[in-house]
Amino acid sequence: MAIIQVKCPQCQKTEVSRYGKGANNTQRYICNNSDCPRKIFQLDYTYNGRKHGIDEQIIKMAANASGIRDTARVLDISTDKVMATLKKQRKQ
Repeated sequence: MAIIQVKCPQCQKTEVSRYGKGANNTQRYICNNSDCPRKIFQLDYTYNGRKHGIDEQIIKMAANASGIRDTARVLDISTDKVMATLKKQRKQ
């Protein structure tokens, strides 16, 4: 039996517990670090828009004059995710 060391993608701590299964039957985890802003996560997401770091890629592509449809096609996500990320970035 192999043991997998699970780290939180936000704080990189190993203070992690199992937290049930997601809708697509993948294991969910919860970060037990009280200072971590991200609490619940999965190791393998089926939708690319939920993966860690995708928002930064969207912003970089927008800064390099990639269009919304082009960004969505390259990153294999929906155009709604691209628009929501850009709107959220604009407010900040």
